[in-house]
Amino acid sequence: MKSENGIESAALKTLCALALALCALSAVAGEGGAPAPAKSPDTVKAEHDALGNAPAPADTAHSAHPDAQWYPDAGLGLFIHWSPSSVKGINIGWSMIEGLNGRPAQITPNEYWALAEKFNPQKYDPNKWLKAAKDAGFVYAVFTTRHHEGFAMWPSAYGEFNTKNYMGGRDLLKDYVNACRKNGLKVGFYYSPPDWYFERETKNFTRRPNSPPLGPDLKPRESKPTPEQLAAQTVEYSRMIRGQLEELLTKYGKIDLLWFDGRAPNVAPDECMSVERIRELQPGIVLNTRWHGRGDFINMERTLKTDKIQDGWAEYCNTWTPYWPHVNDAPFRAPGFILGQLVTCRSLQVNYLPGVGPTLDGEFVDGIYQGFAAVRDWMKINAASIKGTKALSAGESASVPATSLGSTRYLFALPKFKDNGANDQVYEKDLLPAGDVTLTLKGVAKPASVKLLGDKKPLEFSYADNTVTVQLPAAKRTKLVDVVQVELK
Repeated sequence: MKSENGIESAALKTLCALALALCALSAVAGEGGAPAPAKSPDTVKAEHDALGNAPAPADTAHSAHPDAQWYPDAGLGLFIHWSPSSVKGINIGWSMIEGLNGRPAQITPNEYWALAEKFNPQKYDPNKWLKAAKDAGFVYAVFTTRHHEGFAMWPSAYGEFNTKNYMGGRDLLKDYVNACRKNGLKVGFYYSPPDWYFERETKNFTRRPNSPPLGPDLKPRESKPTPEQLAAQTVEYSRMIRGQLEELLTKYGKIDLLWFDGRAPNVAPDECMSVERIRELQPGIVLNTRWHGRGDFINMERTLKTDKIQDGWAEYCNTWTPYWPHVNDAPFRAPGFILGQLVTCRSLQVNYLPGVGPTLDGEFVDGIYQGFAAVRDWMKINAASIKGTKALSAGESASVPATSLGSTRYLFALPKFKDNGANDQVYEKDLLPAGDVTLTLKGVAKPASVKLLGDKKPLEFSYADNTVTVQLPAAKRTKLVDVVQVELK
C-alpha cells in the first residue's frame, strides 16, 4: 500500500464530503434469529478480538504477478456465507457464543453442530446464483469453505467435521468453483483458521464478563486443560489447518482469491502455511491480511473508512440483510443503499463485497435475485461511472462521491433515508422522497457538457472559479443513485 501520509489537501475536502454522504450509508449488521438491533462497531470489534484478526497493516506489498492485477479494478464481489446454521435459519457461528456484547446465545454449541446431520441441500445450484450475479456486474465471488464454527464444506482428509462424514462425502466447493468459471467470475475462498468444533474440549464459549468458563453445553467447565493437552492440541491444530489449506489450493485448479478470517489460538500462521507457500501453490492468488498481518489487500467491515483514498488494493464488506448468512425472514437493505455503498467505495478506489447466504436447500431467496436485478438494471445505464474509473485527480474535489476517467468526471447523487440513529438498518421503507440537489465539482476546467446518464439529457450548470455547479431537479431523480457525467474540455 501507499503510505498513510501525503494525501493532497484538496482531496481531503472530497473525503470530508464523502464522510457526510456516508452518514446515510452507515447501517451495520446484527446478530440473532429474527431481525434484531443492528450490529454496532463495538460488536464488530468484539468479534474480531475474539478471532484474533491481525490489524490492517499500514503498508501492504501486494502481488506483482500478472494474474493478480484484476483485483484493483474489480469493483464488485459477492460474499456467500453458508453452513449448517441454515438448517434453523440462524446466524452463522456467533449464535452459539454466550454473552457477546451482553446477548444470550441462541443455541448451545452442541446443538449447533448437531445441525450438520440435517444439512444436505437438495436444490444447490450455484450456477443459477452466479449467472444472476454476473449479469448484475459482479466480478468475483467469495464462498465460505469453513467458518469458525468448524464445518468444512468439502470432504477434507483433515478433521472430522466436514462433508467426509456428512452428506456421503459430497463436495460443495467443486460445484461452486465450476459455476464461477462457467460464468466468468473470479474464484474466491473464505477460510477461517479458528475452528470452534476442533477446540470444543478447551474453548470457553462465553464472552460474558465475570462468567465462569463455559463448555459446549454452555455449562461451567469443571476442569481446565493441562499445558500438555494444549500443546498437543496446538500441534494437531496446525496440522489440520495446513492440510486443509493444501487441499483448497491444490484440488480445485486456479484459485484467484483467499479470504482469511481470524487466527487459531497459539497457532503461528507461518508455521501452518506462510504467504510464500500459498504463492508457491497458487502464484497468481490475492489474499487479505487478517491472518498473517500481510498480504495483498486490506478489509474494512461494516464501516467504510473515508480518511484515505486507496490504491485499489482494499475491500469493504457489508451484509445485504442484517446478517451474513440466510436468516429466516430477514429484510433486505434498500437497493439505493447498496448502490450508494458501491459508488462510494469506487470513489475511494475500494472494492465492495456485499454478503448473502443460501437457504437450507441451497437456494437464494427471491430478495437476493431482486437485489441482483436492481443492480443489473442500474449497471445497464451507469456502469461506465464505476468500471475502470479512478478517484478524482489531485487538486479536485466534489460535494458528493465522484470518480474520474480521462477527461470525464462522474458525480453520484445518493438517495436519502430516515435518520433513525447510527445503528439503524436502511430499508426501502426508510427512503425519503428525492429532492432538488446541487452538485459541485472543484478544481477543474470548464465543462464541454454536463448530462444525466439516466436520460442522457443535458443538465443546467454554471462555472466560476474553477468550480462546476450542477442543478439536478427532483423530477429527474430516482430511488437509486443518479449519475451526472461531466465532460471537461
